[in-house]
Amino acid sequence: MTSKILSKERIIKTAMNLINHQEQLNFTKLSKILGTRAQALYNYFPDITAIKVAVAAQFYKDLEVRLRADLLGLTDEQAVKIFSNVAVQYSLGKFYLVQQIISIPPDRLHDAEFEQSFRSLQLILIGLLKPIVKIESEQLVISRMIFNLIIGEILCAGYGRFDNALINTRDSFNQMLEKILSDQNK
Repeated sequence: MTSKILSKERIIKTAMNLINHQEQLNFTKLSKILGTRAQALYNYFPDITAIKVAVAAQFYKDLEVRLRADLLGLTDEQAVKIFSNVAVQYSLGKFYLVQQIISIPPDRLHDAEFEQSFRSLQLILIGLLKPIVKIESEQLVISRMIFNLIIGEILCAGYGRFDNALINTRDSFNQMLEKILSDQNK
């Protein structure tokens, strides 16, 4: 009976909920919430890190859905700015998930679903950059710069490192993004 109610999707959703509520993620806690035994989870995931990787993949998929909705009909620099700001705000709203994703050891991130979900985000941004940046190798470099800016903003703003009365975090982020994009118009 348990196998009928238990699924990877349900485990991932429950894990995301635990993380969002700052609760310790482990098989015992997950199994209690799911109404099963911890051993049943091993049929779906070999360990807690594999669950975190699946959570990361789902996080990126959810972000992609959000981005596609917010970018509908937008192009050029406006779309790149929306992409960047939505990615930051969405991630800050789920900062505990982001912390868990960052804590995954790099050697454990070689998962096809995870890599595909992140690659989808990269392809969206590169597609937005194509009308602005004509050379393919430069599109890759600019997309990496923007991803670095986004990730840095999430971490520094999430930990309160950019709190300053001189300029608010969002304004400074937008100014940095503007500098990256204005360099493409020269």
